Amino acid sequence: MRCCSCGGLSLRVLCDRCRETLFSPTVHTRTVGTLDIISFYRYSTLEPLLLSKHKPEGWRIYRELGKMLFRPFMKEFIEHDDGTVYIVGVDENVKSGYSHVAQLTHAMKMKHAIVQPASLRAGNHVNYSGKPLQYRLEHPRDFVYSGKKDVNVILVDDI
Repeated sequence: MRCCSCGGLSLRVLCDRCRETLFSPTVHTRTVGTLDIISFYRYSTLEPLLLSKHKPEGWRIYRELGKMLFRPFMKEFIEHDDGTVYIVGVDENVKSGYSHVAQLTHAMKMKHAIVQPASLRAGNHVNYSGKPLQYRLEHPRDFVYSGKKDVNVILVDDI
């Protein structure tokens, strides 16, 4: 098999060299209203892997990204938080045979981290791919939440 990042020979989806060089996080936090948005990587670093979501190997890549990036974050978060947190994937729709966001949320499941599968769904399916912010503001997706209410939540999206 080949590494999905560099193309070198590897028994795993991503070779050891790519795991070490590409995936050292640079945490960035920005606040929108009262919501903290935390990013761990620059989009340009992960773009080729994220765009694999509609290819046959996409489910393997997203599963590996969940294990490598989201699971360690959740372990660290649980160590420093004294309560239960719920994990909610943004619009966990099945496309190309699987839900790429569900692959990420599943990796975060732990004793005090409860996944709420498919609990935040878009009321309409406007495609935002490549669209500017103004287009997104003019065409809201009208999300509906059906999960547990009045709980601490971590929202997970692939971008």
